[in-house]
Amino acid sequence: MIASRRWFSAAVVATLALGIGLNTMVFTLINAALFKPVPVPGGDRLLAVNGRTANQDNRGTGVSYQDFREYRKQATTLEGLEAANGALGILSEQGNPPTTYQMNRVSSGLFKMLRLQPVLGRGFVPNDDQPGAPPVLLLGYGVWNDRYGRSPDVIGRAVRVNSKPATIIGVMPAGVRFPNDEDMWMPLVPDAELEDRTHHWLQLFAIRKPEAAAGQVAADLSRIASRLAADHPENKDLGIIVQTFHERFNGGPIKMVFLLMLAAVGFVLLIACANVANMMLGRALGRQREISIRTAMGASRWQLIRQLLIESVALSILGGVLGLALSVQGVRWFNLHTVDVGKPYWVQFTMDYTVFAYFAGLCILSGILFGLFPALRSSRVDLNSSLKEGSRAMGSKRGGLLSGVLVVFQFGLTLVLLTGAGMFARGFLESDNLNPNVPANRLLTARVALPEVRYPTADTRFRFFDGLLPSIAALPGITNAVLVSSPPGLGAPSRHIEIEHAALPDPTRGPSASYIVQTPGYFATINLPLLSGRDFDANDGLPGREATVVTKGFAAHFWPNENALGKRFRFFTEEDHAKPKAGPWLSVIGVSAGLDQEPGEAAPDPLVFVPQRQENNSSMSIMVRSTADPTSLTSAIRVAVQNLDQDLPLSQVRTLTQAVEHQEWYLRTFGTLFLTFAIIALLIASVGIYAVIAQSTAARTQEIGVRMALGATSRNVLGMVLARGAIQLGAGLGLGLAAAFPAARLMKSILTRVSPQDPIVFASVSGLLIVVGLFACWLPARKAAALDPVKAIRYE
Repeated sequence: MIASRRWFSAAVVATLALGIGLNTMVFTLINAALFKPVPVPGGDRLLAVNGRTANQDNRGTGVSYQDFREYRKQATTLEGLEAANGALGILSEQGNPPTTYQMNRVSSGLFKMLRLQPVLGRGFVPNDDQPGAPPVLLLGYGVWNDRYGRSPDVIGRAVRVNSKPATIIGVMPAGVRFPNDEDMWMPLVPDAELEDRTHHWLQLFAIRKPEAAAGQVAADLSRIASRLAADHPENKDLGIIVQTFHERFNGGPIKMVFLLMLAAVGFVLLIACANVANMMLGRALGRQREISIRTAMGASRWQLIRQLLIESVALSILGGVLGLALSVQGVRWFNLHTVDVGKPYWVQFTMDYTVFAYFAGLCILSGILFGLFPALRSSRVDLNSSLKEGSRAMGSKRGGLLSGVLVVFQFGLTLVLLTGAGMFARGFLESDNLNPNVPANRLLTARVALPEVRYPTADTRFRFFDGLLPSIAALPGITNAVLVSSPPGLGAPSRHIEIEHAALPDPTRGPSASYIVQTPGYFATINLPLLSGRDFDANDGLPGREATVVTKGFAAHFWPNENALGKRFRFFTEEDHAKPKAGPWLSVIGVSAGLDQEPGEAAPDPLVFVPQRQENNSSMSIMVRSTADPTSLTSAIRVAVQNLDQDLPLSQVRTLTQAVEHQEWYLRTFGTLFLTFAIIALLIASVGIYAVIAQSTAARTQEIGVRMALGATSRNVLGMVLARGAIQLGAGLGLGLAAAFPAARLMKSILTRVSPQDPIVFASVSGLLIVVGLFACWLPARKAAALDPVKAIRYE
């Protein structure tokens, strides 16, 4: 039957290939990101353990080193518990340029707990993390390959890490970058600062016992946390959070995006199934004579339904095979577009038995889903009427209502998909228009992080940066050179503040402000106008000259209808959940225009600027503005840095445009996917309404011929045919809008800059749907209007 109707079968297979292929692709991504165990032995039992404040904030925190030792000693539900503390590591040595790598200091038993062995040399042993032990370093495979050409002579090599000597003792296998894309590891050696119980710096990882569920582990560690809170005043209001590895690192917005993608491709599959169901219904109604003959020869209704469903499932499996090939290409495309955006190393977008089980289930379920209604409809046979001439028209009338309902369903789901794609497109446009006055393509940013060993005090850091900035500003082609803690649009840290003369009963419950540390000239460099007051000068930030420039949003929020100049506020620095410390009062010397610093936040804290001399930052971004291609200045800036310190590398060297695009990568990648899903759905739905209108028009050919013979004009016929399509289209539009509004609200946590009720998005997608739908209806209507009445009356 499939081979005898080749073109019909090809259309069904192609439609299903799109629906099943997209679903298989997205489930492969979701399975890799959310469900696959971390690729270590016992990865399905791996847990992440963090502290939390048990007071009203309920914030997540790290764990102190002393508490880590107590948890490890007292826990009864764990096979192992180890600690890690992430940081950047500058690796330098004779003959190799200094390079910044992602590094983690870990307790010596971490890799033993994970049962991961080096491919070269040895791993950490218990003596390595004892005070006074010689500093040792484990390399990741990527560093060994890229920096040392996989030379076995690397073992025993003396290097410097953050200007401290260390010895390379081993190389971890390819693909091991635990816990979060690390490049190298050093032992976590306790010192006086780490032993301070108020320093909650550690992330803990545990392997639970096979018989212990995650909830039992949480209860076990919570009991220990309660005992520690009772025994130590520093632990008052401190609790514990136990999560699976995926919950810790792949929760929040990323999880929501993937689930929305799964819903989107589910809609595409439903639309495809509805479209194929319409096609199958039309074909089944055309087979009434055949089915009637089978019934007359003794076939039961169940046998007829079984035969039709077997045909449907066979078509679905053929579509699935083609869809599987499409999904492989889709997964490859997604993988290429997420390689350089910080994708966790453990997320490998490969198909496993779970994906293939999902794929097989989709093929069978889809075949039943689109085949069941046509099979039920066409197997209900009236032999007397079905064997007469004209039964085809009767069958068409019986199936017309169901076909119309399926078309309405398709267009409703398509509108939901178009709305999602429209919101991503809107978010991408908003991202492109982020801070339009900032000349992002002419600004180069590069990060410099000063090691604490050689730059332990504020004075040493200030002297370095004061020596660096003039040498960079003197380079040919540079018009502006400044230092800034966070370039425009790339986020900013925040602290609690106190406004002078405003009541503040509890500093930990007070308002917060985001802040940017900068050197004089930053506002001119990024074209941010000062609305009143002045810029910083060289003396601002010295003791007794503490100053700040606030944005107009900050001024309006805290001093509405007042002149902000001369007003004062202060930060709470060295915040601890129990003992916040107030900093000096800062005087407002200027008010700037607004700057969109945190585009990913729906309600960001008000923004202020503080001079670099006032803050003790060891990591700053160099920002230069050039009339030429700013990337051409990279080498000269690197030389200027290493003339002052040969062990200091540059990192995150990008134009500001590239930096913002890197941060907002998900808008482009996921937006492209949603747009692809929506276009496919729109194409399928349009073909569906075209087929239904064409089929119903063909069934009414004689009627149209009679109408035209009695005086109906082509315009009358055109309007009659379009009216039916318009009714279905309007019903689909109403259904789609009813579902699109709540769906748009779900996307608010991801697309914070786009309103869930954005009228531009809803008007645009509704207009597109109407235009495409009416065009699909117009094609068969135009054909009907051009009928010859004589031929139409004789049409069978």
